[in-house]
Amino acid sequence: MLELYHWEPNIFFLKPLVALAEKGTPYSARYFDPTHFEQIPVNTEALLKLEREGPVLVHEGAIISSSFFLLEYIAEALPGPPLLPAEPFERYRMHAWGQMIALSLAGPVTTLGCACYLAPALRSRPAQQLQQQIAAIEPFERRAAWAALLEPDQTAAVAAARSHLGRPIARIEAALASAPWLAGAEYSIADIDAFAMLATLPELAPDLVSQDSTPHVTAFLQRMRSRPAVRAALALSRTGRPEQAFVPGPEASRWG
Repeated sequence: MLELYHWEPNIFFLKPLVALAEKGTPYSARYFDPTHFEQIPVNTEALLKLEREGPVLVHEGAIISSSFFLLEYIAEALPGPPLLPAEPFERYRMHAWGQMIALSLAGPVTTLGCACYLAPALRSRPAQQLQQQIAAIEPFERRAAWAALLEPDQTAAVAAARSHLGRPIARIEAALASAPWLAGAEYSIADIDAFAMLATLPELAPDLVSQDSTPHVTAFLQRMRSRPAVRAALALSRTGRPEQAFVPGPEASRWG
């Protein structure tokens, strides 16, 4: 039995939805809304993963979490089209991109998205109940990430996020200038991983990702959106606004 616990098709939650659509594998979808503090099954893997509200895959009793590792599992464990490069060096590049995106891109992107969409939504809710819900979050680092969204001024957080986006975006733009896909000639989970993080930037940071400033990234986003699996994953949205579905990003203080 294959089950996927997921939210709207954006950021971390979009990745396994695309990968499963690429594989054509049937699964049971378990939709939950992390912004209303709905819980996925609690276990050691779910507690350790750094994308705490992120997706969880349950396959024949095995529990897999953390979105890039989840992509690797889907690619290797399930039948269907290969999503891993055949060549060793391209496989290395796939892993290197996964690490870079997790460490350098995911945090700033989710900060911008949370400041734009999630923070205003949270501040519109009854304050006492919301504070009680956030106070119950464990561990402390995750609680602090949610509590920071209640600060009335997100200017400093947004400025810091924007300042950190330039370098990873420039690296991706340069890579796509020499090959159609991030790991090389073959489409892979590196592209699914990157698309999930880049897809909303033309709206959130149009000065950083646009046809003029990043033509190769823009073409990559268009290639990804034209894939039937990506269209199928995005069509699973229940709100009709998946691009506005954000939760805090990886807990950088817990890496390493």
